[in-house]
Amino acid sequence: MVMRKILDRAYDGSLFLAGVFLVLIFVVMISESVLRKLGGYLPGASELVGWFCAAAGFLALPATFKRGDMVRVGVLIDSLPDRIRKFMLLGCLTLAIVFSAYMLWAVGSYMWSDFRSEESTQGMIEIAIWVPQLSFLVGVVLLAVAVLDELVLAAFAPAARLKAEKDMSVADVSLH
Repeated sequence: MVMRKILDRAYDGSLFLAGVFLVLIFVVMISESVLRKLGGYLPGASELVGWFCAAAGFLALPATFKRGDMVRVGVLIDSLPDRIRKFMLLGCLTLAIVFSAYMLWAVGSYMWSDFRSEESTQGMIEIAIWVPQLSFLVGVVLLAVAVLDELVLAAFAPAARLKAEKDMSVADVSLH
């Protein structure tokens, strides 16, 4: 119960940070436009927008996965009989664990290499390259945790209650 709250707050916090980066993209782009009209410029705006886009995308992954908002094969899996559905869902989640673990290893080793070599960004803003890459690592770590979380929940759920697609809630907006 406590672990569930911690995990859900981590996913929500990551999604909140993704939203903050979306707002920052807006602020930088509007500031750049206004400054251009006034004859000035915002140094490093394109670098900032690129880093913020990456941060928003990767930090949104865990919550997006947990909420069932990613493109998945749920309609196909949900049409299968109970036992086969559970087997297929566990297989898909295992494959997702393998993929996210590889992604985590690749990102981590890439960042570690950049950290050890003290590589810095190129462009108007010069900082250690691992700093803007940190959001990538955090997003991938939380995605791996979210997939593992979903795998554990699916493994212990009765096959008859297990569904790949999340049920619509009252809060969901639907088109009729």
